Amino acid sequence: MAKTRFGSLDGIHEIKKNNTVSTTLISAALFIIIFVFFLVGVSKATASSLEEQRKVLQEAIDRGVVQCYITEGKYPESFDYLKENYGIIYDEEQFRVDYVIYGSNMKPEITIINLK
Repeated sequence: MAKTRFGSLDGIHEIKKNNTVSTTLISAALFIIIFVFFLVGVSKATASSLEEQRKVLQEAIDRGVVQCYITEGKYPESFDYLKENYGIIYDEEQFRVDYVIYGSNMKPEITIINLK
């Protein structure tokens, strides 16, 4: 190999090869760490969005129940009646609404369950 005043150039090729391997490993590790943080962030955003949808559905159902009581003088006899007459629309694959009625003059107990 070539000789310089600092010595042989043989060792320089080995140093460059080692640096390339370590740089590649560091880059891959950083990519994996950033990707994991991204996935965690997306997961938290999805959970937050789902909780917000549940709250909006709860508020819409409560408004519909109160509006029915005000206009008709009684609470809705079923959740289907509330959906048909007071415009409650929701993703039935995402949520289950448990609507328990105790009497026409008592506010129904409404529970929303996340299915996913």
